[in-house]
Amino acid sequence: MRAEDLKQLKLWSIFVLIILSLTLVSSQSANPNDELIFGLKRVQEKAFLKTISDPRQRVEYMRTLLENRLKELTSVVVNKKYDFVLKSALRYSTLAGQITELIEANNLKDLTESTKMQFNEHYKKLESLYVFYPKNIPDNVEWKYIQDDYNYLKIYLDKLSKLK
Repeated sequence: MRAEDLKQLKLWSIFVLIILSLTLVSSQSANPNDELIFGLKRVQEKAFLKTISDPRQRVEYMRTLLENRLKELTSVVVNKKYDFVLKSALRYSTLAGQITELIEANNLKDLTESTKMQFNEHYKKLESLYVFYPKNIPDNVEWKYIQDDYNYLKIYLDKLSKLK
């Protein structure tokens, strides 16, 4: 390979890395209706989660992700992106359940109170979101998934309360 070709390859590589870095940074604020960038965000989150082996650190990171999932769900409802409510609500309740199971499986009793506080706070926000959601739109029954989320949270709160 000629020196000039090698120099051009390096420049293109740097350019691609810069574009990828900017995309990853900008994807952090992506919402489900930004499908391509949101997909990148989710891949990045999953990859990072796989690198965490300590159950306590996994729970802490997952609780941060749960905050993000609630913001995303709120965003799609407030911005009337109703096609994304089901997936957003499922991601939320699945993650809350995984957090609960991880705490139970690893007997992380010291994390139960802070997690219960977070779940109680989210419970109130989900209840408000449920009330806010318009239920008079024909063929739009996605409000039920928000109701499911706060019903699941109640179950997870009960499970965490039973850990002694």
